[in-house]
Amino acid sequence: MTGILPQIQAAVGVLQKGLRPTIPKHTHPKLAELLERCWQQGPSLRPDFSKVTELLQLIVNEVGSDGEEKRKEKTAYRFLSALKRIH
Repeated sequence: MTGILPQIQAAVGVLQKGLRPTIPKHTHPKLAELLERCWQQGPSLRPDFSKVTELLQLIVNEVGSDGEEKRKEKTAYRFLSALKRIH
C-alpha cells in the first residue's frame, strides 16, 4: 500500500501545480519537443496517438542514421590508426 502514495503525490503535482519531470540535457531535441507537446495542459494542444507514433518513427530514423554516421566515422578512424601503426 505504501507504493501508491508517491503516485498520488505525483498526480496531484501534475494536476495542481503543472509539474513535469526534468528532461535530461542529452535527450534528442525532437524527443524533448515531443515530450513537451504531450505534457500540454489542454488536451487539444497535445498530439493524438497517431501523430506521436509518426514523430517517434521519424526520431528513430534520424537517430539511427546519426548512429550509422558515427559508426562509419569510428570505422574510418580505426582504419587510419591501423595504417599509421603499419608505417
